[in-house]
Amino acid sequence: MGRETRRQGFTLVLLISLSLSSVKAQDLHKIYNIVRHVESNNRVHVVGDGGRAYGVVQIHNICVQDINRLYGTSYTHKQAFNKHTAKEMFILYLKAGIRLFKRRHSRLPSESEIVRMWNGGIYMGYRKTSTLKYLKRYLHYKSLLIKNKRE
Repeated sequence: MGRETRRQGFTLVLLISLSLSSVKAQDLHKIYNIVRHVESNNRVHVVGDGGRAYGVVQIHNICVQDINRLYGTSYTHKQAFNKHTAKEMFILYLKAGIRLFKRRHSRLPSESEIVRMWNGGIYMGYRKTSTLKYLKRYLHYKSLLIKNKRE
């Protein structure tokens, strides 16, 4: 077996094992560090999705409204351009998603399910086929970050 074939096999096994592991709420910081590369290449002042997504993790206004409704906060959509506030909103939103998921399924969501929630919404994003492409990009970035840490 050639070196390239072994590397591709290793990458496939790594991606599968990463996507099947369970994630606890405190691991959201690690997920955030990967998502910010997927969403904006770690750039804070990015506007995407036809002008509807703001900041380093591309937060939509509907997400901000959900956070404010769920937590009684008063975030604004423009605050998504602040990297610290964007991280707070990211974590709050996904913590709510994890709670909903656990109530519905009597287990914590996997890392893959959490990533798909971020892309497709905390209510049913983890089930949408449209979020699978995003998950693939996330896993690709994750494998690159792991590889760079080893080197």
